Amino acid sequence: MIRSALTAAAFVALSAPAFATTFTFETAEPVKDGQVVAIGTVWLCEGTVCKGDLDRKKASVRDCKKIAKKAGVIVSYGNDKSELEADDIESCKKSAR
Repeated sequence: MIRSALTAAAFVALSAPAFATTFTFETAEPVKDGQVVAIGTVWLCEGTVCKGDLDRKKASVRDCKKIAKKAGVIVSYGNDKSELEADDIESCKKSAR
């Protein structure tokens, strides 16, 4: 009985959907075509500002670099709780296409 309850609880925990967080990045130049596909996300863009949902809580330089390879020079990247600092953005800029 206890084993069944534990198995059911584990199944529910593993099958629960992951909660995505909306991230935003801004580029130095307007994004062509209004979207960028990077790190498994379609980023929808208006001018130089792009938004997309990621299953992460914090902004990372690694993700910024991957986006920069597709979108160009990134001038800001983050979400409402985590944003890259100026030195991290400079590191990200080195990966721009």
